[in-house]
Amino acid sequence: MKYKKRKKSLRKAIFQLLGGNVFSKALGVFREILTAYFFGTGQVIGAYRVAQTGTLVPINFLTSDSLNSAFVPQYRQLLSVSRDSAQTLFWSIFILFGFITLLLTSGLWLAAEQWIGLLAPGLPKAVSALAVDMLRVMAVGVTFYLFSALLMFLGMANEDFLPMAIRPSLQNIGLIAGAIAAFSLGNARLLAWGFTLSYVMFFFGVLFRSYHKGFLKMPNEWAWLSVKEVLSGFWRTLRPLLLLPILLQGNIAIERAVGSLIGLAVLSSIDYAKFISETVILLISMPVAFAGLGRWSEMSNEHMKQHLVEILTPILLLAVPIAAFLSFNAHAVVEMMYSRGAFNTNSVAVTADILIGASVGVWAQVVGYVLIKALNAQRRNGVVLKVMMLSLFANAAFNLLLYSKLGALTLGLGNSVYGLILLVGTLSALGLWRDFFERGWFLFFAAIGYFLINSSLPRSNDLFQELIVVTMVFLLYWFLCILAVPHFRKSMLRLFRRN
Repeated sequence: MKYKKRKKSLRKAIFQLLGGNVFSKALGVFREILTAYFFGTGQVIGAYRVAQTGTLVPINFLTSDSLNSAFVPQYRQLLSVSRDSAQTLFWSIFILFGFITLLLTSGLWLAAEQWIGLLAPGLPKAVSALAVDMLRVMAVGVTFYLFSALLMFLGMANEDFLPMAIRPSLQNIGLIAGAIAAFSLGNARLLAWGFTLSYVMFFFGVLFRSYHKGFLKMPNEWAWLSVKEVLSGFWRTLRPLLLLPILLQGNIAIERAVGSLIGLAVLSSIDYAKFISETVILLISMPVAFAGLGRWSEMSNEHMKQHLVEILTPILLLAVPIAAFLSFNAHAVVEMMYSRGAFNTNSVAVTADILIGASVGVWAQVVGYVLIKALNAQRRNGVVLKVMMLSLFANAAFNLLLYSKLGALTLGLGNSVYGLILLVGTLSALGLWRDFFERGWFLFFAAIGYFLINSSLPRSNDLFQELIVVTMVFLLYWFLCILAVPHFRKSMLRLFRRN
């Protein structure tokens, strides 16, 4: 009975996160189309992308997957023993965040010019100056961003996933409002204010919700010994992951620097392309990974492995076909989404190149992301660090060595290299190679067959008509593939019956 209740709760969390992600992505599509129409891949959006990266790189050291991967299992373990111990952990980190926030905000404000120059050495002076102004506006929102993220993690640890589900939507609303205001009033800095104000709104919303649900109760006992003991346990969990945010954000910074050296249009094209490829990761793997993080930490290793094997098939059945479709139809997808207003032919070509490269390995990132969270739940954070280090170093090396030869395509392929190494490492660590091959070998031969069929389709001068044809062929082809394999058929039927 207890197992069924847990399973039902896990499924509810997954669909709550999935619903939030779907809605936020619908807003995100509108946001990206609007941004492309207003600003294309020109100076304003280039400056904004660099300023946003300049803001997120340092604060993501604290709010990245490393923190929630350590905080959520540790908080839940303490909660099973004593609410006081769990709350001591939260409030100790909350106070620590206060000191760090002051340092980050002042540092971003004072060193804005130097930081932008380091992030994007290829920017023209006028664009660099605009990026500096935008960075200082976004620095105002750092406090709200950090504290709202910590409150969101607290909610996750208490099985409240609503704040996490709605955060992307609120951010998108703020950015849409900022884009409209910036274009209408001719003030590019309002783009940055859209980012900042969205997190001000989110912070006060999640603060009220956390207080109302009783998550913010102070511990009854604040003895130093208790604080020290709780933080020591958290430190042991977090320590192997501390290098990860540095590597992750350093990799993003390298990507931006390489993009600025290839050309100004590439800086914003990276985000237009990633919006499409990362939507696949967001919609498929993130709901499963974050909902499972707390639950998997309570399972035995054998039980968790059994659960992972069970979900591996439906994840692959979704990720591989979508990756194949994006790889083979990237140009048409980009043109349909963005090609209007200031988003010209060159913008389409550059964005499509990046998307083709990223789509090759996006399926591997989808599976690898879930498996990384499973390793976090097992507290095998040393293994996570090794796998992530290897994946990120390979991505950075690929970008730095080949950008002069492959141009914009390099940045997409670099992401695929990262995803493939991530998958190999996590499968090896969890001992899932046999299960992966049993479920995946047919799909990859099917992807080759899809490529041959897709390549032979007649192309139309009408873009909308062409996309309808390739989409219908895509759906029919993969439906028949799933129907032809009994294991796939049973897996999908089981999934729909449960849902």
